Amino acid sequence: MNIPRARQLQIQGPDRKISYGGDQGWFSSNTRAMGGCGSVAAANVLRCLARYNTQFCEKVKSSAKMPAQIKDALCSENPGHENFSLLMTGVYETMGSFEIFPLNRIYDRRERSSKVFTRLKSTFGLTNVGFIIGIIRFARKMGLDISVEYKACAFMSKEEAREFIKEGLKNSGAVVMLTCRNSHNVRLYKADSDLDKRLAGGSDSKIKSHFTTITDIDGDRLLITTWGKPGIVDLNELAGSWRSIRAYEASLMYIRPGSRREATSCMIGAWKLFMAGIGHSIARS
Repeated sequence: MNIPRARQLQIQGPDRKISYGGDQGWFSSNTRAMGGCGSVAAANVLRCLARYNTQFCEKVKSSAKMPAQIKDALCSENPGHENFSLLMTGVYETMGSFEIFPLNRIYDRRERSSKVFTRLKSTFGLTNVGFIIGIIRFARKMGLDISVEYKACAFMSKEEAREFIKEGLKNSGAVVMLTCRNSHNVRLYKADSDLDKRLAGGSDSKIKSHFTTITDIDGDRLLITTWGKPGIVDLNELAGSWRSIRAYEASLMYIRPGSRREATSCMIGAWKLFMAGIGHSIARS
């Protein structure tokens, strides 16, 4: 599979290892590492837009509100994970997630490998509405205005999804996907310097209640990133998982530069995405 956009999200991770996109494991907080997938996806798509859209990148570089480390994370060819982690943290502190007090404080004081919270979670993560409002608010804090285009995926056809994904890749370089309580498989690979040449090997995993970033499409195969790794999702299986009321919040979203008025209107109307998913689920169930 040829990956022409692969280098957009190539980041030098810890120990000089290559990471493909942000890794929520880089968060210092255990709770954020557990529920920060939305913030990582937001950081990924902001970087993709900056790398893909020259005018947007120039606005990033000229912003008086944006720290130099965040500009580097968004625009440089090969940012280090330290600066990208700052970007992820800045997004999380604006976007947030539904942390459960005091479980979050307890969990953050324990070893990350602790099995105490295998069943009892310290966060409920983030909604699609929260993602839209959060990424626009973060961009505004950094002196930028963006808008979010979105589609509810519940009972959406494969062809409609394909067209929206292609549109998002063309206009912004990446598409955010929220998998709701539906679930589907992903084949994950190591992120190395040869990613743009060939994917080989890999291991199978399951995605559920999780934000990922789509960076390319080839026929019925989607290239995604999660936990700093590239992965392949089969569009046929994905579309099949949407044919269930469990997919009521499943969504596809991409960002684009916008005016302040467009950004405000998008935040105010973000609830429409959630209601569209509920409506589709009720109508088709």
